[in-house]
Order: sequence, then structure tokens, then C-alpha cells
Amino acid sequence: MNIYETPLPGIGVRYEFQAEGGDHVGVVVRRDGKRDIALYDREDPDSCKGTVELSEGDASKVAELLGGTNITARLDTLSHMVEGLSIEWVTMPAAGGLTDKTIGDGRIRTETSASVVAVIRGDDGIPGPEPDFTLRAGDTVLVMGGADAVRSATSILTG
Repeated sequence: MNIYETPLPGIGVRYEFQAEGGDHVGVVVRRDGKRDIALYDREDPDSCKGTVELSEGDASKVAELLGGTNITARLDTLSHMVEGLSIEWVTMPAAGGLTDKTIGDGRIRTETSASVVAVIRGDDGIPGPEPDFTLRAGDTVLVMGGADAVRSATSILTG
């Protein structure tokens, strides 16, 4: 499959491909983290049949449903192997919670027994962030622990 990439100045990047079934699909990855999925008309490839706008969190969930990345698959396997293990990807809000604060400020491990095991910021992955690591709006935080602990940690992270 060929994927064509087109920079969209001030907006982001558009990726287009032809699916095996013949549909022409476009995905715009916007600078604000949102994604737009477009399905083009088979008879007129310049005509868009419809679009769907996804938030960054929505896009992550759809990626998981469609097969996700290898790390997602490995984590899913791990959660099935360890009874009671819960894994959650948490997107940091624009404000509130621990946004612009350190992981240590939230006392997540102490208060909930859950662990922040990685942070994804833009294209960078930060495994095992230290307590003095400052979380920013839009960061995706990987939290692991028991189901109740992960729920509590998510509340601390997002406010």
C-alpha cells in the first residue's frame, strides 16, 4: 500500500491511501492533535463523501480497535496474563489535574498504588518518567495497576 503525505501549512499533514477494497481514504493529522478521516467518492476522487473528526483520545481508541501498535498489543497481552492488571492511556487536559505539575506532585504511587510507566509527548516516548517529570497538556500518560488504582490515578491526572 502506498501512503502519500502532503504537508498542510498551518494545519498539519494529510495522508492518503487506496484501501484494498478500492476506497480512497484520507487522514489529516492536525497540529492541535485532532484527526480528520475522509472517505472519497470512488467515481470522483476529488469529491469527499464524508468526514469524521476525532479528538486525540478518540483517535487512540480507534487505533487500538484497528490493531494499534505493537506496544498496544503487547500491553493487552500482558493485562490478560496478569489477573487484575489494568492499563490505561490518559490524555492530559489543557488545564487542571496534574497538567503543568510533576508526577511527584500527584503522589500517584503513594496514594493509589498505580504506576505511571511512560509518557508520550508528541513523537517522543519517555519510559519510566521520574517523579520530577512535568506533565504537559496533550501528553499521553500510560498508567498501570489494579483497576481501582488506575481509576484513582486517572482522576488525579485529569482532575
